[in-house]
Amino acid sequence: MLEFEALHVPALTEEVAKNLEQFLKQIPGIVQLQINIESQALQIRFDEARVDFLQLTQVMAQAGCPLRQIDAALLKKLST
Repeated sequence: MLEFEALHVPALTEEVAKNLEQFLKQIPGIVQLQINIESQALQIRFDEARVDFLQLTQVMAQAGCPLRQIDAALLKKLST
């Protein structure tokens, strides 16, 4: 299990948040999604055996949140 945490996403508007929810919930392997528009942060937990990080970032870009628009982020392995 991996967790991608974007600490500051200036482009995180209500529309982008809605798109992220809609797009990411369709992908098998997404375990948890938390979006906080007020603090411009998001957290995605995913099963790397079912979805890889590249696929995740491609879907995020389609939703209007490409990696280049994220100021600070972490990717960490979670113990199961």
